[in-house]
Amino acid sequence: MPRIRRSIAIALAAVAVPVALAGCGSDSSAGTSTTGGTETVSLALDWYANADHAGIETAIEGGIAASDGVTIDQSVPSDPTTNLTQAAAGKKDLVITYAPELLIARAKGIPVKAVGAVVPVPLNSIIARGDRGITTPKDLEGKTVGIAGVPSDTALLDTVVKNAGGDPSKVQTKVVGYSLSPALAAGKVDAIIGGYWNIEVPDLKAKGVPVTVFKLEDNGVPTYDELVLAAGEDTIASNPEGLRRALAAIADGTTTAQGNPTKARAYLIKANPDIAKGPLAAQLALTLPVLVTDGKPLGMNPAQWDALAKWMRAEGLVKNDVSGSAAVDTSLLPEASK
Repeated sequence: MPRIRRSIAIALAAVAVPVALAGCGSDSSAGTSTTGGTETVSLALDWYANADHAGIETAIEGGIAASDGVTIDQSVPSDPTTNLTQAAAGKKDLVITYAPELLIARAKGIPVKAVGAVVPVPLNSIIARGDRGITTPKDLEGKTVGIAGVPSDTALLDTVVKNAGGDPSKVQTKVVGYSLSPALAAGKVDAIIGGYWNIEVPDLKAKGVPVTVFKLEDNGVPTYDELVLAAGEDTIASNPEGLRRALAAIADGTTTAQGNPTKARAYLIKANPDIAKGPLAAQLALTLPVLVTDGKPLGMNPAQWDALAKWMRAEGLVKNDVSGSAAVDTSLLPEASK
């Protein structure tokens, strides 16, 4: 069963996820320790290992982290929406989250910062059936779009449709929960928002579903880092060396994965034996090229974060002003990534 992706549209909703991942620690692991010169850093993923995590799994399963003097103890949390509070409380050294979710947390006073971008481009998208006459977002007028049913669905959809000269009030929506991809495949909706173009699209195509993709950043939504590594401010201050080593290893793993997709695929399967193997090569072919921007693995652009924060405030996704650039800390990244 394909993963139903969380992004801006579902970063605001609680999702229950079973705890299981081969080679990963339990959700209760916490804190950073040093033994014999090797740091141990706990990392909470956002979901089971998949193409988005190619750099992380290459670092861990490929032995890069061990060579860099760090053991990355990864786990899948039972509730990924608690990742940021876990990081703020020091129960996890690093967590994977989403740029919008981190800004929402900071607007609420939760002391967390992004320390590296795992996927530095938006993956969330509007995915339309290719047999419904939808060639531009304006063509969504009179059509039905499947949504997860959280506040940001409307903000994203309205922005994209208006940017194309359409009238959002003429677009119908249907709450399908997290069965976005199955609803589209079954023809129950004409399009969905919340699916990832690098994960759901190859899966849908493999099933013979014709699709047309509208990327958010090409249609009026500010570009942003889809997945980020975040840490609590206390952890950043008290144990920078462990985080620095972990980030260096993941940066190395990312560039290594880009250079050897076959090995990256093998490492992902080793980390998650239950991963859907059929579309994995196609997913990696789409994902690996975008994991590094401007030659900086894990690199972040504070100005982009400010633009995202401004858009979120204008759309009512945060109720008070929050600084995007203040939510980013690049000081622990390798020099080549800063």
